[in-house]
Formats: sequence, C-alpha cells, structure tokens
Amino acid sequence: MFHGVGASPESLKPLAEFLHRSNPDLEIRIPAGFSPSTISQRGFQWFDVIGVTEENRPARVQQVMPVFNRLIHDEAASAGVSLDKVVLLGFSQGTIMSLEWLKQSPDAVAGIIGISGRFAELPQQTPACAIPVCLIHGEVDPVISVFESQQSHQRLSGLGIDSELHLMPDTPHTITQAMYPLITDFLHKAI
Repeated sequence: MFHGVGASPESLKPLAEFLHRSNPDLEIRIPAGFSPSTISQRGFQWFDVIGVTEENRPARVQQVMPVFNRLIHDEAASAGVSLDKVVLLGFSQGTIMSLEWLKQSPDAVAGIIGISGRFAELPQQTPACAIPVCLIHGEVDPVISVFESQQSHQRLSGLGIDSELHLMPDTPHTITQAMYPLITDFLHKAI
C-alpha cells in the first residue's frame, strides 16, 4: 500500500486493519515514501510536488521509478510472495506511482487499486503486462479531479486493460469506509 504525499504509513492503517480482518491470510506492507514531505512536517512523499506541473510530473516520477520498482520486488521477496500474488494499492500520489509502474514494468502483479489518483501522463501504448486495475475516486475531490480517473479508465479500457471505475458521490480527497467493499471485491477477484 502506498500513501499520498505528506502522509505516512499510519494513514493507511485503518484500511489495512479492515483488509486483514476480512482476509487474515493477506500479508500487508505499507512502506514510507522515499523522502520527507516538502509540504508537511511529519509525512513523506514518493516525489516532490513543489512546483510540479503537467510537463515536469512525468520526469519526477521517472526519476524515482527504479527505486519504486526495487521496493515492490523487495517487499514481495521479504513476504515470500511471488509478484503474481501481489496487489498494489495506492492513494493519491501512491496511485500515481502504481499506475506509472504499470506503464513500464515488464513484470506482472495480480492487480492495481488506485484511489483518488491519476497517471502522471496517460499511457500511449498497451503496457507489457495486462494487469487488472480498479480505480476509485470521490466525485467532489478538490485535489485530484475525478476527471483524471475517468480519463485513466477510458484510456486503459481502450488499450485492452481490464479496468473498473467506481465513483463515490459527495466524497472529497480521502479513503472512506464506503470504498472498503469495492477494494475487498477487487482483491478477491485478483488473488
């Protein structure tokens, strides 16, 4: 599980505890972002968002992608799980990292869940691995527009990727308990 910018692994613990109660066999890992957040005194980030633009976001993500890829492989190895049994779950910036990983990884995981996120840049070609994707987004998200998930879903579907999109009415930029059943349903289909 990959948290959002300015947050920490603690922010995903309520969801992780719910998922573990629903399926005690799940091995859940929640690493901290690669560097201290530049927008929060206590949190972390996967890449810096100060001065980020549509033009420079892809390069910022690409700069840390080798470390992110290594993290995924190391966490799976540490848990004793093959990659085809791993599901990546990201929130906000964690979703950006997970979706960008999908675009360029030669390795397949069981699935990707992206909450309130987006691609840094929409894919132009079909990813090497047809990994199923579940996108969940609040309809009144003021941080990352719901349009981003709608656009991501449309592009993934157009490229032949099994993609599902769940829009949450009256929901801002957050993870709510109403999302939990969607997440568990996707997990049961994926693994």
